[in-house]
Amino acid sequence: MTEQIVTEEKKPTSRCRKGAYTIVFLFLLVGVLSFIAFGYYIKLNKELAEIKSQLNTSQMYSMTSQASLTEMKHTLQKSETRFSEQEQMLSEWRAAQNGDVGKWRVAEAQYLIKLADDHLQLSHNQKMAITLLQQAEKTLQNSQDSNLLEIRKAIANDLANLQALPQVDITSLYLRLSALNEQIDKLPFPASPLALDEAQNVSTPLAKDLPWWKAALEYTRQGLNKIVIVRKTGSDNLPLVMPDEKLFLVQNLHVQIESAMWALLQQNAEIYQASLMRATNWVQQYFAQNAQETKSMIENLEEAKKADIKPISINLANTLQLFDQYFAQVNKPQ
Repeated sequence: MTEQIVTEEKKPTSRCRKGAYTIVFLFLLVGVLSFIAFGYYIKLNKELAEIKSQLNTSQMYSMTSQASLTEMKHTLQKSETRFSEQEQMLSEWRAAQNGDVGKWRVAEAQYLIKLADDHLQLSHNQKMAITLLQQAEKTLQNSQDSNLLEIRKAIANDLANLQALPQVDITSLYLRLSALNEQIDKLPFPASPLALDEAQNVSTPLAKDLPWWKAALEYTRQGLNKIVIVRKTGSDNLPLVMPDEKLFLVQNLHVQIESAMWALLQQNAEIYQASLMRATNWVQQYFAQNAQETKSMIENLEEAKKADIKPISINLANTLQLFDQYFAQVNKPQ
C-alpha cells in the first residue's frame, strides 16, 4: 500500500519537469528566431544600400556613354570634312602640275601623312598610321630633291617612334571583351552542401541521473540542433551566394566588363584596369574554381589586363608643317 502511494506521488513531479523543459526550450527558441530575424533585417538593409550604389554607378556610366557618343559623332564629322578637303587638294594638284611627277609624289606623301595623323588622333589606330607612314616614305625614297631631306628625316623619326610603342589592336581586344561579356551567364556557382549527416539527426537519450537543470539544457540543445545548423568550413572554401543574390552578382559583372569596353574605346587606362581587376576578383571569389568556364574566364581577363591602352602622345604636326614650308618655297616666284 505504501509503495503504491509513492509511485503516484512521483508522476506529477515528472510532468512538471517536462513542462519546465518545454518552457525553457520555447524561450530559447523564440530568442534564436528573433536573433535570426534581426540579422536578416540588417543584411536586407545592406543589400538595399548596395543596390542603390550600383544604380548610381550605372546612371553615371550611361551619362558618360552618351557624352562619348556625341564626341564620336563630332569627330566623325570633322574627319569627313578633312577628307573632302584632301580630295579637293589632290584634284587641284592634278590640274595644276601638268605632268610634274616630282611635285605629284610630294603631294601624295603629304596626303598619306595627313591620313596617318587622322588615324592617330581620331581612331587611335597605330597599326594603320605606321602603314601609311611607310607608304609615304616609299613614295619619296627615289626623289633627288635636296629640299626633301628634312621631310624624309622627319618621316623616319615619326615611324621609328611609333614602332617603338607597344601596339594594341583595339578592335580585336574589344571583340574579345564582348565575347567574355556573353560568357558571364554560363559561369557556374559552387555547389551548396545541404545534406545533413545522419549523426546530426540522431538524438542522444538523456541520462536519468542528471539534475533537472542540466537535463533541460541538454533537451534544449538537441531541439536547437534540429533547427539551427552550424557548419565549419576551411579558409579555402568559397562563400556561398544566396539564390536571390546570384542575379545581382551576374549583372554587376556585366557592368564591369562593359565599363572596361568603354574605357578601351576612350583609352582610359585607369578605368580599364580597375574594371577588369574588380571582375577578376569577383570571378575568383564567388564562382566554382574547378570549372573549365571559370578557369577560361580568369585566364582571358588576366590576358586583357596586360594590354597597354594609354593614349598615343605622338602627332605628325611638325612633319606636316615641313610639307607646307616645302610647297611655299617651291611655289615662290623666281
